[in-house]
Amino acid sequence: MNDFGFLSRKWLVTPWFLLACSGTPAPQANTAKAPAPVPSASAAAADPEPFRAKQPAAGKPGAFEFPTPALATLPNGLSVYLVQRPTRVAAVTLWVRHGAASVPKGKSGLAGLTARMLTEGTRKKSSSALAEAVESLGTTLSADASRDASNLGLSCLPPDLSKALGLLAEVVTEPAFNENEFTRVRAEWLDGIRAERQEPQRLSTLVALQTLLGAPHGAAVDGSVPDVEKLTVKDLKEFHVRAYTPDNAAVVIVGPFEKAAVSALVSEAFAKFRGKNGVIAPAAPEPQAPSKLRLLLVNRPGAVQSAIAALQPAPKRSDAGFEARQVMARALGGLFTSRLNLNLREEHAYTYGAFAQSIATRYWGALLVATSVRTDVTAEAIDEIVRELSRAQNPSLGKPFAPDEQGRATADLIFNLGAAIEHPNRIAEQTSKLFVEQLPLDYNARYPVTLKQLPLSAVVDAAAALTPQRQLIVIVGDREKIEPALKQHGYAAELADSKATE
Repeated sequence: MNDFGFLSRKWLVTPWFLLACSGTPAPQANTAKAPAPVPSASAAAADPEPFRAKQPAAGKPGAFEFPTPALATLPNGLSVYLVQRPTRVAAVTLWVRHGAASVPKGKSGLAGLTARMLTEGTRKKSSSALAEAVESLGTTLSADASRDASNLGLSCLPPDLSKALGLLAEVVTEPAFNENEFTRVRAEWLDGIRAERQEPQRLSTLVALQTLLGAPHGAAVDGSVPDVEKLTVKDLKEFHVRAYTPDNAAVVIVGPFEKAAVSALVSEAFAKFRGKNGVIAPAAPEPQAPSKLRLLLVNRPGAVQSAIAALQPAPKRSDAGFEARQVMARALGGLFTSRLNLNLREEHAYTYGAFAQSIATRYWGALLVATSVRTDVTAEAIDEIVRELSRAQNPSLGKPFAPDEQGRATADLIFNLGAAIEHPNRIAEQTSKLFVEQLPLDYNARYPVTLKQLPLSAVVDAAAALTPQRQLIVIVGDREKIEPALKQHGYAAELADSKATE
C-alpha cells in the first residue's frame, strides 16, 4: 500500500474512534444541501439531433435508362449489335442461336464442349500460342453454352478493338479441334460433370428436368457422363459447321465506338465467315404436368439434409405473359421476403433459404422451386411448398397476391437490370438476349415501364396457371430416414431412374 493510501485511511478512521471513546456526542455540522430547483420545460436543453425522433420518409425510387443498341446486318448475314458507352474497357462477344437444345439425342454436352474447344487453338495458332495472343490483349477468352445459345467473348481496350475482333474471328472460323487437346479437355469436362452430380441441390434439379422433359431438352447443358464419353472430334466439327454460321450469329460490342466504324471492322474481321444454318433442332417438347403429385427419391445414405426440387410446366419464353410470370415467381420465391422463404425459413426454420425461378427457353418453360431442408422435416417441408403454391394459385384460400408483394418483386427485377449497366460484359449479356430471344431493340429500355404498368391481375392470372397438386418433386436424401415420414404424410416416393443421375 502506498503512503497516500495509508494516510487517507487514517484520517477517515480517527474521528469515529474518538467519538466511540467520548461520553457525549460531538457536535455535527449541518452539511445538508438545499434541493436544486427543477428546470422548467423552456429551460431544458434543446435536442441537438431532433431528426432522430422521426423515422425518415422513403426517398424517390432510383431511375436509369438501359441503352438501346444500334443494329447492322452485314452482307454475309452476320448481325452486329453496338451499345455505345463511354467505357474504358470494351466487351466483344459472338453469339450463336444454337445451344444444348439443338444437339441430337444421345449427344448431350455437344454444344458446350464445342464452344470450349474453340478456345483451344486455331489452324494458325496452337493452344499455347492462342493463349499468348489473348494475354497480349490483357484479357481472357471465355466460352459457354446455354440451352438456347452458345457464345465466345473477350474484353479489350478500345484502341485494340480491331485486334480483338480479328482474334475472335480466327477462333470462330478456323478452329483446330486438335485430337490431343480434345482428349485432355473432355477428361476435364467429365470430371466437372461427376463433381456436379455430387452436389445434392444441383442433382435434384437435373433429375427433375430430365424426368419432366426427357432427352435432349431435359438433359444437362454440360451433358451426361455416358453421352460425353462417346463424343468425338468429328461430332464437334460437324456441329460447328452446321451451327456456327453468320446467318445465325451476332457480334455484340459495348464501348465508345461509332456504328459505321464498328461495322467496317467486323466486316473485315469476319470476311471468311460463310455458310448457312444447317442445324435441325429436335422437336420441341410439350411437357405435361403429372396427373397427381409425383415424388422421386435419389438415395444418399447418411445425408443430414434433403435437397428438394419441385418442377411444373410453364409457357415458353415467347408466349404472352412472360413478365407477369417473372413477377409472380419473384414474389413467390425470388426474394428474402418472398412467400416460400418466409414460410420455410423464417416461420418454420426448416432451411437456410428457399427460392422459386421462372424458367423460359425458346422451346419450353417451367417453374422451379428448390430448397435444402433438415432430414427430419422433409415431409413437412413438402407440405408447406404445396400449401404456399396452392395459396398463390387459389386466392380463395385466403392469401391472394398483394400490391406490396408485386411492388417488391417489380423493384428487384428492375434494379437487377440496372445493375448490369455497371459493367460492359453484363451489358453485352443483356443485349445478346435481344438476338437470342428475337426481341425488339428497345425491349430492355422499355422493361422498367413494362413491369411498372403490369396490373396486379396479370400476376394473379399467372399464379392461377400453377399446378400445386400436380408437381414433380425430386428429393435427394437419406431414404431410410425420410421415407417413413413421407408415407405418414400421404406421399408415395419412387426411386429415381439411375440414368437420370449420370
